[in-house]
Amino acid sequence: MDTRIRPIRRRAGGRRAFTLVELLVVVGIIALLVTILMPALGRAMELTRRTICKTNLHTMGRAWHLYFRDNDDKLPEMANPGPANGPEIPDCISRFAFIIYSGSPQHNTHRGAYVNAGVLFEQKLIGDERTYVCPTSKKNNGGVWFDNLPKVPAGSPGTRGGGWWPVNRRMGTYMTYNRRRMLNYDDPDMSYFHWSVIPPNRPNAEIMLFYTGMNAISNAADFSWMADRFDSPGWAMLSHVPGVNVVFYDGHVTYWEDPTWSDATGTGKVLYDNGLGSWSDPYSNWYHDDIWMIIDGYHQPPVGQGA
Repeated sequence: MDTRIRPIRRRAGGRRAFTLVELLVVVGIIALLVTILMPALGRAMELTRRTICKTNLHTMGRAWHLYFRDNDDKLPEMANPGPANGPEIPDCISRFAFIIYSGSPQHNTHRGAYVNAGVLFEQKLIGDERTYVCPTSKKNNGGVWFDNLPKVPAGSPGTRGGGWWPVNRRMGTYMTYNRRRMLNYDDPDMSYFHWSVIPPNRPNAEIMLFYTGMNAISNAADFSWMADRFDSPGWAMLSHVPGVNVVFYDGHVTYWEDPTWSDATGTGKVLYDNGLGSWSDPYSNWYHDDIWMIIDGYHQPPVGQGA
């Protein structure tokens, strides 16, 4: 018997290995497809995040209505309501209406208290703290909102500043949404408010929702109530550029796109290049109110010209 090892001959039509050129061609095709599909995948993911954000605002809109029903249509207090007969409430400006828990030293009036939209969680009208965070803002900000790290003053060596969940007694806790101002609406063209809150001989009289209550709103479908934060151009850029999700007082949510946005310049005159200055600038909060009025369709851009 011949026991020698003989080489195996490949039969006709058998498999053969890919050549290096063929492998490079396949890899190149895959890379090209990924390059083509990535923008579409990114848009699809952003659309998903925008939908989650709309759901958050819709949930808060329903929770607000339950809150108002049980509290005589009155708004909850902000961090510094001041004395009963004192000056106007400084922290009820809409540029500061993203705080939901007041615990920092400057908020001595309500140390360790839920304020603003935080009362909805405190009263179990909102059951999930993630409702307070837009996933797009969270992604673009790069920070951590919900964790168990101790909150410490910002700037401390080797530590991270507070501001995110969970609430605590040393730092304020914030959401990525803003709510409208409670005070100082004195625009003559605000027909979504009920006529009874405006004295006939003073058509430009101020309307202060903190005192009148939400029953002063007559045309609820025209009154934008909460939105992704646009209290500064920087925060607006963290949102759903070129627009923001907005919930109106009747409960419907819409995506509002800056009508002045330009793809060529990458900016818009309403949400992004709007003249909003520092917190100490007395005009900036009025400009912010003007943006709300533009969203409602009662004012026209650019920001700052009024009706």
